[in-house]
Amino acid sequence: MSSVLVCVQPARGHVGPTKPLVAALLAAGHDVAVVTGARYEQAFADIGADVTVLDDEVDFDETDLNGSIPGRAGLRGPKLGRFDLATFAGAMPGQLRAVDEVLARGVDVVLCDPLFAAGMALVLRRDAPRVLVLGFVPLTQPTPYRPAPRGLGERLHGAALRRFMGWMTAPARATARRHIRELVGVDTDLSFMDWPMRSDGVLQMTSPGFEYPRPLPAPVHFIGPTTTSSAREYALPEWWDELGGERPVVHVTQGTIANGDLGRLVDPAIEALADDDVLVVVTTGGAEPDVDPLPANVRVADFLPYDELLPRCDLMITNGGYGGVNHALRHGVPLVVVGASEDKSEVAARVTWSGAGLGYARGSIPVPALRSAARRVLSGPSYRRRAGELAAEVAAGPAIDDVVKLIVDG
Repeated sequence: MSSVLVCVQPARGHVGPTKPLVAALLAAGHDVAVVTGARYEQAFADIGADVTVLDDEVDFDETDLNGSIPGRAGLRGPKLGRFDLATFAGAMPGQLRAVDEVLARGVDVVLCDPLFAAGMALVLRRDAPRVLVLGFVPLTQPTPYRPAPRGLGERLHGAALRRFMGWMTAPARATARRHIRELVGVDTDLSFMDWPMRSDGVLQMTSPGFEYPRPLPAPVHFIGPTTTSSAREYALPEWWDELGGERPVVHVTQGTIANGDLGRLVDPAIEALADDDVLVVVTTGGAEPDVDPLPANVRVADFLPYDELLPRCDLMITNGGYGGVNHALRHGVPLVVVGASEDKSEVAARVTWSGAGLGYARGSIPVPALRSAARRVLSGPSYRRRAGELAAEVAAGPAIDDVVKLIVDG
């Protein structure tokens, strides 16, 4: 049996796809230690993992990011993204202290969140164990990456994107390189965002057809989405049987966390589809839509079990969380993505590029444009067909037992 260390940021979108792998490793008889934040200590302990909690200085509460991360309040847009990346990089020393406590007990392989900065130190150490990266964010390496441009417009856009990303990641690059010099004793020109390419492999939680093809220095294993969401976790609402009717079902969501302002996507989507012959199923994470009265074709819940909901859907409108989008693709559901924060612009670009829907790398779009996009995807068989092809790729990918063998055997 092997000893596996799992390092994961204390955020639902990171923990959700990680827990099934931890559970599978434990079920196969392997020893699993987890380093994460206090908020998710019990979630991993309940399935049998040995949990080490990060020190307060590098822990945070995803439900109160501004309150738990000094200096974050008041920042918006690109400045907020720049700050968050630098904060992730700055956590490297504190994270590495927790990791080294576990490594001292003996570890065969490390599974590491790509935004867990201690992973960068591990891949640059000479004496580190094997390090595999948990691929629950888009593969951006080299950051930023886009396929070969077609025409002048795409070339200009690519040049502008590279300049923007250079500015966006500059503080994180400088911080990470300083810590690597202090902690590992080497100078590196490696970007903080690109360190997974120095790992022993990436377990990318999508299908091959949802990622830009290009040569990469680290092996990439497409294992499909791992997150589960069943009726055991979320009760079904009384209107659930309506999903079996003749009307197309459109699911609308801003994800699990970004529900502080439903006016970004949920409220516009409700307005856009109010007069269409569809059933609109909205999840809000506990917030309330600012639409009163709700149109007759709208149903609202805090959370719904995706493994039951998505097979009944004809379209998903989302702000572009990587896990949610790939959960939809696992069930062959085409998408409209409107999002620009975190990695959502990358997800939106891949939705359009892959042909599985329409992606808009923006925080919001006007109601008429959203209505047009939804109607176009619902009425266009090519989107449903392409989403189905990606679902078939996921189904043909490795089973969870195969992923466990890949992790422990290499």
